[in-house]
Amino acid sequence: MARADPTGSARSAPAPGQADEWRLRYHVGDLVHYTEWTSDFPTVENLFEQYRRGDYGHDVVIERRTEVRR
Repeated sequence: MARADPTGSARSAPAPGQADEWRLRYHVGDLVHYTEWTSDFPTVENLFEQYRRGDYGHDVVIERRTEVRR
């Protein structure tokens, strides 16, 4: 799981490989919500910034899923 840096010191976008996908996990009250998995990291990063600054969610995290090849 990749955890986004809320301080803003890690602003460079990672170089995702073809098998990497990203999603956003956030809490509203006591409920955990997830976005769909997507290979479009800039979209997830944009959502992260919106949710992090908004009043409706907390504990916002970007998660990464990678295909492991044998």
